[in-house]
Amino acid sequence: MLLLTFTVAGEPYGLDAAAIIELVPRVELRAIPHAPAYLAGLLGYRGEVVPVIDLGLLLGPSSSSDRLSTRIILVKTAPGGQNRGEQPRDPAGGDARTLGLIAERAIDLVPVAPEQVSPAPVHLPQAPYLDSVARIDHGFVPLIAVEKLSSVISPWSSVESDRSDRGAAAGAPPGTNDP
Repeated sequence: MLLLTFTVAGEPYGLDAAAIIELVPRVELRAIPHAPAYLAGLLGYRGEVVPVIDLGLLLGPSSSSDRLSTRIILVKTAPGGQNRGEQPRDPAGGDARTLGLIAERAIDLVPVAPEQVSPAPVHLPQAPYLDSVARIDHGFVPLIAVEKLSSVISPWSSVESDRSDRGAAAGAPPGTNDP
């Protein structure tokens, strides 16, 4: 396994490089009214609207710093696949969705053997995406399970799709018929 390591609030984290579509520089995002603070905004990426999560606010106390090494990591919410030419599928049965993750110092790729990865010693219900830990040269690195990040934005997504459905049912363009 190859991990991309990065920092959030000064602490190292990692994710499986097989889930990564692309790393892009931090750019201006379209704000989402009434969204949780960690949902930084929307990014237009190759004709797709991608929700972007600020890992600094999801995992730490403050927004990710604006540095040259701060990146938006574009990932698919299904385990592996897209970097091997496979079409990823969401574990719930649907197509995988694309998410953006803002992280600082997203610059290191670290090879890790399967025996270096173990389940997280503590499972937190409010952070199901932190389910394993990798042992690397400079210590332990919590791994973000990309396929479990959908749960972070699902409540917001269902509200938006409900609004779109009601608007379409009334003959209005999706998203224009707010309650």
